[in-house]
Amino acid sequence: MDALADGLVTALTLLDPRTLIIGGGLAEAGETLFAPLREAVRRRVTFQKLPAIVPAALGDTAGCLGAGLLAWDLLGGTSAAAAPHSSSSTTPRR
Repeated sequence: MDALADGLVTALTLLDPRTLIIGGGLAEAGETLFAPLREAVRRRVTFQKLPAIVPAALGDTAGCLGAGLLAWDLLGGTSAAAAPHSSSSTTPRR
């Protein structure tokens, strides 16, 4: 916990994010991880604003999705993430 909190506070100091998002298998631990992690980060901050520390929305699935999109792109497909947004109408929204 200490090493993770130290690393997050370093990132917090350098980047000043409003939210720290924890992903992958680590996020699956839920409040068992997040409650003590928030407290450990809170104890370490000095002048920095305390950010929200939240689990990634995709959890452990993000790596699989990224690998799939990379393979799709390498095979000549167009990933949805890279596709330009289109509108069915040419009239600007109001």
